[in-house]
This record gives sequence, C-alpha cells and structure tokens, in this order.
Amino acid sequence: MDLFKIQLIKTLYKNRLFPIAAQAVLILFLGAIVYGGLGVSSDDADFLLTLRNTNLSNLLVWSYWWPIIIIIAVLFGRHWCTVCPVEAVTSIASKLGLKKKPGKLLKSGWVITFFFAIVLVFGVHTFAIHRVPERMAVYLIVLVGLSVLAGLIWEKRTFCTYICPVGHLLGLYSLLSMTEWRARWPAVCKNCVSKACIAKKRHYLITERSCTSELFPPKIKDNRQCILCSQCLSSCPWDNLSMRLKKPLSDLHAGVTLKAAEIGFATIACGFVVYEIFVEWKVTKSMLKAAPNAVCSALGIEGAWKGTATALILFVIFPSLFMLVFAAMRKAAGRESLLSSTGSLALALLPVMGAMHVYKALLKTTSRIPYWKGALTDPEGIETASAIKSGSSVLDTSVTSAVSPYLTAAGMLLVLASTALSMGYVARKQETTPAAKAVTSIAVILYAGIFAACLIAWRIL
Repeated sequence: MDLFKIQLIKTLYKNRLFPIAAQAVLILFLGAIVYGGLGVSSDDADFLLTLRNTNLSNLLVWSYWWPIIIIIAVLFGRHWCTVCPVEAVTSIASKLGLKKKPGKLLKSGWVITFFFAIVLVFGVHTFAIHRVPERMAVYLIVLVGLSVLAGLIWEKRTFCTYICPVGHLLGLYSLLSMTEWRARWPAVCKNCVSKACIAKKRHYLITERSCTSELFPPKIKDNRQCILCSQCLSSCPWDNLSMRLKKPLSDLHAGVTLKAAEIGFATIACGFVVYEIFVEWKVTKSMLKAAPNAVCSALGIEGAWKGTATALILFVIFPSLFMLVFAAMRKAAGRESLLSSTGSLALALLPVMGAMHVYKALLKTTSRIPYWKGALTDPEGIETASAIKSGSSVLDTSVTSAVSPYLTAAGMLLVLASTALSMGYVARKQETTPAAKAVTSIAVILYAGIFAACLIAWRIL
C-alpha cells in the first residue's frame, strides 16, 4: 500500500516547510533539554538513581525520547531521522564549510561503530551520562558540536551518513520495519533528464534539495541508508516517490549483506540488548555481572573504571566470542567466508534483538510514569528526589501495576514472534547448506532462549 494515497500524509510530506519546521521546533526542544540538565548533578551514586528519573530533561531523553526512537525504527524505519534536529544543524553547517569529500575510513562505517562503542562504554558505563543530568546535557552539546564540525569540514550530510553513533542501529532495525521509501516507477527515474533528486547543484538548498546521501531512488534496495529526509519527493518533477507499507523483514529476505563495520556494530548491540533486559531483574542482573565483577576484583579495578571494564566484557568480549564461535561453526558447515558467516548470523539474530530492544523501551516508558508528576512540578528534580529518598514522598505506582500483566504478555509474545521470524529467515536463506542452517538455528534459539528464560523466571514464576 502506498501511504501517499492518503492525502493528509502526502500533503504533509510535500509541504515546503516539512521537515524544516519540525526540525526547528526540535532544535528549540533540544536546547530546553540541555538547559534543564546543566548544573544538576550529585556525588551520591545512590541519589543519582532517583535523580535520573526526577529531573525532567533526563527523564525525557532516556526514558521516552530514546525508547520511542527504537520503537519507531523497528516498526516503521528511520522516521526519526526525518525530523532529527542534528540533521538540520549539520546540513546548515555544510553549506558554509570546506565541503571536503569523506575518506575511506568514514565510508567504511567503522567511525559509527567506534563512536557507538565509546558512548556505551565510556559515556554510559564510565561517566554515567544516563544518570547525571549535567553530563547528559554535556553529551548532547558534544554531539551537536561534532555535527557542526563535521558539516564545516566535509561535504553534505557526512555526519548523518558516516558519523552519527546510532546510524547503524537505526539502519539495521529499519530492515525489520513495515515501511519503505522507493521510486514508484523505476523507468520514469531512468528516463528523467534533470534527475533533480541527485543533482549536485541542488545539494545545498534549504528545501527541495537533492539527496545528500547520494541515493538514486530506483536503486534503493533496502532501508539502511535512506534517512527519509523526504527532499527527493519535493524535488522530483514527476511525483515518482512513494512511501509504502511492506511485510516485516522483507529486506532481510531480499538478500541483504552486511559490511564488516555493521557486523561489529550488531555484535555490540547483541550484548547491549541482553544487558538491557537482564538488569531489569536483580537476579539476572547479579548473574550477568558475576563474571565482570570477578575480573575486576582479580585485577583490582574499582570506581568508575569498573563500569568501563564491565561494559567491555559484556558489550564487546562476550558477544564477540558468541558470534565468532557460531560463525566459525557455520563456516565449517557451509561454503561462506568467516565474514559472510558472521554477517548472516547477525542478520538471523536481528529480529530477536530488535524485539527485545522494543520490550526494553516499553518497560522503561511505563516504569517511569510515576515520576511525571514530580518532574513537571520540579523540573530540576533535586527536591523531588530528596523527598522520595527520605520517604516523605511516595510514588503512585497504580498505573505501572495495572499495566504489568500486559507487559508480561507483550514480552512473551515478542520473544516468541521474533524467534519465529528469525527461524523463518534462516529457513529461507537459499545459499546456505543445511548444516550451516542448523548451526544458525541453534544460535538463534540460544539467544532467544536466554530472554525467554529471564522473562518466565522474573515475570511469571
């Protein structure tokens, strides 16, 4: 179904002010978020566990903004990128900059993977940018600053295409989504003389500009690279772009292959999602951290650096071992290279990974509902957090208690459905031997099984 047959949607996307107006509003919102976090901090780690939820800026960013981006990406693709304020900032900077071409390192995709790893390992688990509002604000300032710097140095939308720390994640999750941006009639694009959608002279227009990701619409095969800025729709003289509904995972079944940097990113995300679910329950959290704690104890690692070591073990070492062991087994059982085997394994795990990330988003957004009342009356959050810690203020958990059974059902449904989708992908992959499929199936069952076991023990038994 072409969603542009719905007049309201097409009118919105064809409007010259879209998405510029939405981005302008979100730039102001981003500024307000930063302002609300600056100067709000504490040296008490236990107090910060509450303050992260009572400070309005921190609550919005980590409990709603980020989870909603994940849900949208898995279900509908990279639509956050359509209105992302950082895209507007870096695009404006690129109009004024040196317009250098990105080199091989940027184009390899490894900068995005390393940036994501740095944010996770050092930003989150060393300096706690998700718990300290002031550090969250500084992180956002640095992120915008880097986008401006990239725009001033490199041409077009280099930051979004080759640097943004979540670029690979949204791209990978968009492979699961139910929408796609495509040319309606490829022959029209082929015969078009102006090719306004990719014309170099239109790269730096504010509206109706050509694609600065250098994607020619009829050659778009999957959802990973297109950030849905909608400018090709505005610039096309033939009204030949469509946003269509499609079957979930259809991109995977179309024969997608991953670059090495995307495989590395998926490996880190694989471990990250396990952590995100397991830390929700104190039993599995203790189990998950047992090995990192033992390593840190043996090496004498303490304080903030313990978080660094833990993150490296859980997000890099453990998932890398898991991926490499099964990829090596798959390679031995099939006719693929180790890189290709690892990429196929990552794609097979992707539906489970995306589903569990969505579940984490649902858990986070619903569990933070009790904090809204205090955050709206005390945006800084320090007084509210102090009242909660002292016991003089009690959170109203009636809503979270009411939705808890539905979250349990949603979690089990997501893990079962995503496992079935992953197994379906494995079964339909034609170029793989039966033995390699069996190895991949075992990896999928093990990965999905740890989530299922956690949910059953935590929320059912």
